[in-house]
Amino acid sequence: MDRRDHQNRQNMDFNLTTTDEEENFRVKLGAFLDRELTPQICRQHSMDLGLGPEARAFALKLGATGWLGRGWPEKYGGSGGSVIDEYILVQEFARHEAFVPNIVARFMCGPVMLRHGSEEMKEKFLPRIAAGEIEFSLGYTEPSSGSDLASMRMRAVDDGDSYIITGQKIFNTQSHFADYHWLAVRTNPDVPRHHGISLFVVDQRAEGITIRPIETLGGERTNEVFYDSVRVPKSRLVGGLNKGFYYMAEALGYERLMLFQAIRLVPPFKRLVAYTKSTMRGGRLLCDNPDVRRHLAQMATEIKIAQALEDRAFALLKKGNPLDHESSLLKLFASSMRQRFVDAALDIMGPAGRLEEDSAEAPLAGEIIKMARASVIDTIGGGTSEILKSLVATRGMGLPR
Repeated sequence: MDRRDHQNRQNMDFNLTTTDEEENFRVKLGAFLDRELTPQICRQHSMDLGLGPEARAFALKLGATGWLGRGWPEKYGGSGGSVIDEYILVQEFARHEAFVPNIVARFMCGPVMLRHGSEEMKEKFLPRIAAGEIEFSLGYTEPSSGSDLASMRMRAVDDGDSYIITGQKIFNTQSHFADYHWLAVRTNPDVPRHHGISLFVVDQRAEGITIRPIETLGGERTNEVFYDSVRVPKSRLVGGLNKGFYYMAEALGYERLMLFQAIRLVPPFKRLVAYTKSTMRGGRLLCDNPDVRRHLAQMATEIKIAQALEDRAFALLKKGNPLDHESSLLKLFASSMRQRFVDAALDIMGPAGRLEEDSAEAPLAGEIIKMARASVIDTIGGGTSEILKSLVATRGMGLPR
């Protein structure tokens, strides 16, 4: 981006406005979630426990409304609409403290397929994603290749009408229940490392695949996935050969935009404020303590800032402008904000805040300490904060590398 383009981008009006149709969608979706979401469904998704009968039925019911495919062409199972409808979809689920079913397929794999996949691939997978029928897991990270995705070594070797894939992936959330693996592998080791990676859609239960669990600090499950000479048809190649790194970067931008919603912190923030208004310490309510009020004011301010960054990014998209550094800036701020939120909340609650959810004495049923453990990954997954700072500096501010 040259200096003039950079200046024009900075001077744009980023007020996000919604149409009557978009607001009507928000109201209808909110009413649907009020009626259909249950604690069991929310728990299965938040803990990555897999889709039980209730959650699977809910995904299909949501798919039947057409809303899961909002923003996609009707030809591929969508129901029309705009990118703002996609934003509303994620926001309403976050407001209800739930996650969109098959979120990886819907907001990471699907958009890349829509732009770059073959017609056969789009017709096979996109309608099923929009219907809530299938789940995907991401296969990017390797034991020796974390944030530096271009250093991955897992190989796919050309073998006639197929590729033979051997190697290991790690921290693949959802692989234990997903139907398909969105797999990045090296297809050409003899070119610059960014140029030799390709993406494939692999049946997660194909012969030669072994999945082993990894339990996280946040109490969730992720996985190691091993491939032992797994045969994958060439028809499962996503887009062009050796262009996978650029497709991953595209998907990561979308992930940063869709998965770090500030509104997700609003319900626990409200519960924390209520806690300070009803809890005595040292002969006075917590909310009468100036340090507590300072913490709460800072939290409220940062949530509003994150929401403004979201609106700014979606205002760009609505006007037809591709995102450059905006999703990186949002993810950088929102992920560190969540960590600051839990640190401040634990400071407010004192030693009791460290009690687990199974303790009757745990404030707010132990949700803050659980959030604290889960938030460790926030500044790592989807791009480390160090990498994102570099992107914001070079692409957002025009600074030299």
